[in-house]
Amino acid sequence: MSNIDDENASAEVPAEQKDSFRSFIATLAQFSGDLSSLTCPSFLLSSVSLLEYSQYWGDHPKLFADISNGKTPEDRLLNVTRWFISTLYGSYTSRSTAVGMERKPYNPILGEQYFAKWTGDEETGDTILSAEQVSHHPPIMGFHLENKKAGVTLEGHCGQKSRFAMPAGIDVSQTGHAIVTLAEPKEHYLVTLPSLNIRGMVTGRPYVELSGSTYIVSSTGLLTTIEYSTRGYFSGERHSFKATLKPIDGGSAFYTAQGLWSGASTFTDVKKNETSLFFDSEADKSVPPEIKPLSELGPLESHKLWASVTNAINARDYAAASREKSQIEEAQRALARARKERGETQADALQIFELVDEDNDETGKAFAALKEELINAVGAKALKEDDNRPHWRLRRR
Repeated sequence: MSNIDDENASAEVPAEQKDSFRSFIATLAQFSGDLSSLTCPSFLLSSVSLLEYSQYWGDHPKLFADISNGKTPEDRLLNVTRWFISTLYGSYTSRSTAVGMERKPYNPILGEQYFAKWTGDEETGDTILSAEQVSHHPPIMGFHLENKKAGVTLEGHCGQKSRFAMPAGIDVSQTGHAIVTLAEPKEHYLVTLPSLNIRGMVTGRPYVELSGSTYIVSSTGLLTTIEYSTRGYFSGERHSFKATLKPIDGGSAFYTAQGLWSGASTFTDVKKNETSLFFDSEADKSVPPEIKPLSELGPLESHKLWASVTNAINARDYAAASREKSQIEEAQRALARARKERGETQADALQIFELVDEDNDETGKAFAALKEELINAVGAKALKEDDNRPHWRLRRR
């Protein structure tokens, strides 16, 4: 691990931080277990919280609202699949495209909050996002995206388990899931999350690739299987995918889609043998959400909570960023000790979401049923969940 390419690394790693960078890479190589417990050097930090990444579910509010407009179950599954593909560019490659590398976001504190809104027109309606860090050990975020006018709701949670992977990369297994619910017709869709491969660590310019497969299973008995390629197996280009939409019982495909999840893709109506544009992230730009000014945010909202760290990073004062970050984290350790002394759990610290019983929750029941169908069709590897089966839902006020 000592043969770091200094010329490549210098493009992104400040000269005065090279020794620290080498030490960090060496620590990664020697570390066993989940990397979330490691402290990342401040010069490799992004200036946003990981909780803010939940906004990428709403990058394309019109596609989200359009899910319910499909005339048939097959068309609605196609709409869900298109919307899901549209979220991938923002979630996994937009940052490295914009600044040349992927930086590590802040680890959200327990109870951290993030709210966003996309104002739509009379036809589309508004889309509202609420997110909260519902667990710190292990780190899990809960999210709720809703367009009441369109009758489309997304609920779910996401966690990460990371490990060092040779040569000089990080593999991230995402736990959790998302459930899309349509009010009319009443349908549910279980969406699983992709595995991430972070590469380019040695050169100091990390980037994300997706690998393996994800699935979307509908309550109407249909299944989308999406396969990701890290080396262009399908199209000869990185960030490739291929999707097959068919009955979950193993019937023939009625739609297929393929291309780049970070660029353009096409879909084919198998019966008609007609191919059309599926989604193009370059032509259909994401819609920035509306966020309240810093002065109007609460103390637990991401932008307000991490403002001092963000200001220091933007000023390239990495020593100050480390100090400010440590103060926030130490305050959280003190709160955790106080909760333990009072006999409270992490769930007691939440304000926006609540821990629910899967068997007494409508979405939880839908998840259990769809999970069983998915595992019967694909196998247990299709879904990565916490062994305790936790579910969090937005509190209804």
